[in-house]
Amino acid sequence: MLFKFYELEYKENNIKNAEYYNTNNILDCNQNYIFEIDSIPIGIYISDFLTDNKIILDDNFFKFLKKQIQISQNRGDISGKIDIDKLQPCYQKYMENVKEFNDSGSRTLKNKNINYEFCNPIRSSIITKDKALYVKNEKQYEKHLKNIIKKIHKQLKSSFQIPKQYDEGLYNGYYNQMIINHRVISAVHKDVKNKFPYSSLICLSNNKDLKQHVISFVDYDIGIPMINNKSLLIFDSVNLKHANNEMDDELLKDRYSIVFYKK
Repeated sequence: MLFKFYELEYKENNIKNAEYYNTNNILDCNQNYIFEIDSIPIGIYISDFLTDNKIILDDNFFKFLKKQIQISQNRGDISGKIDIDKLQPCYQKYMENVKEFNDSGSRTLKNKNINYEFCNPIRSSIITKDKALYVKNEKQYEKHLKNIIKKIHKQLKSSFQIPKQYDEGLYNGYYNQMIINHRVISAVHKDVKNKFPYSSLICLSNNKDLKQHVISFVDYDIGIPMINNKSLLIFDSVNLKHANNEMDDELLKDRYSIVFYKK
């Protein structure tokens, strides 16, 4: 497998977390890349990674993904600045009691009148080995995602240094959590709570008209073209601001992304 080294160059900007961002500077989707900052690797992109006889992305796979999706009101910056029109009715009524927001405006803050926080709703589920969604559907997770996770773990080990000794995560790999997103255009954010900087991303859809999904490194104004059902991006999601380009609403309806990471 051949890679092109790509040195990231910082671009001055005023883009803040929880804002939406689009770039037209999209890389060649036929090329594999190793991304560097000051000659230090911080990410890799493999154009065609999921093409594998052991990985089956058929109708049953997408039916399974759809059943895993829940509504989350707790995703913070990824869900954008709080917009009352996006909130579910049960949350809209609390907005008159909200006095403060976090620095980016993506999350409400508790006060004497409201004892919990919330964000814009997005279709997103966090999966771990002890959460009900996984426990209830363990055989289906093994059938549909085990081979993907094991192949990503092998690539992670060969590309970045991970501890020799670690608590085994999903399917004996290093990652112990994943997020399945559906119909989500991510606003600018960092994954600052992760315990390991390098997360892995794949983008999926059973809509043949959706050719690619673009994720951008905001401070470097480049877009990475995630070829539908094929590409893999491993990158330092803790320190790099990232976001999704906008997408046609009809194509977005069928868009999934899965992020694997260590907490």
